[in-house]
Amino acid sequence: MAPFATYLIVQFEWRAAFVIIGLIAWFIMASMALLLRKDPGEKGLLPNGIKSEAAYKRLHQKNHSTRPTGLSLSRALRTSNFWFLCLVWLLLSLNVHLIMVHLVPCAVDIGISAMDAAIIVSLIGGATIAGRIGIGKLSDATGRKAPAVVCALLQVGMLLWLIWSRELWMFYVFAIVFGTSWGGLSTIVTVLIGDVFGMRSIGAIMGVMSAGWSLGAASGPAIGGFTFDAFGNYFTAFSLGAGAMLIATLLVVLVKGDK
Repeated sequence: MAPFATYLIVQFEWRAAFVIIGLIAWFIMASMALLLRKDPGEKGLLPNGIKSEAAYKRLHQKNHSTRPTGLSLSRALRTSNFWFLCLVWLLLSLNVHLIMVHLVPCAVDIGISAMDAAIIVSLIGGATIAGRIGIGKLSDATGRKAPAVVCALLQVGMLLWLIWSRELWMFYVFAIVFGTSWGGLSTIVTVLIGDVFGMRSIGAIMGVMSAGWSLGAASGPAIGGFTFDAFGNYFTAFSLGAGAMLIATLLVVLVKGDK
């Protein structure tokens, strides 16, 4: 979408680009929503392995009568693990949104074309998918902390790499490694929340932690803008991003009770 959006902006200016992308998104999401089915029973079907409607009803009643185990939100709030993971979520979001907002201006400032800069953002998106799936699967086999720490340290290294990047290929390397480590770390943090607190109040716990993500999303771009205005470059902003991920690495290590 990033190269497509850049093309629309060049051809029609940004307001028209917003309208066009909005209409495309509305059409696709509305069309797909009409096809969604909550339960196979809505189409007269039974789940695979269920031989009769009576067996399906017994399974449904059993699932709904079993209360998930884990901590309530109020108990979770009284643990250090909650605040460690909430801060990791905040710092990761700060770093990610700092990059996603300021990466293209940074690249354009050193002479990379707007279209090439948009492709860098697309590479981050593609690498994120690979990181979520691959590193998420790896964490199932090795445990959560080791891959999480590696991903966080890769984020630190890539921010330092970005400070000195001046060629397009260097931005491509950054995009692939940054996207992969971002996808891996965000997936592991999400799974850690379930591992540590259980599923009893997972919705409420994730809801509160999402406030940390939102605070990071608001802070990261602002920090990048303020520091660029103050110093005329992104050295300070990207250094702060690297420092944030170093703190996040320490916080991951301090989390207890993960699988």
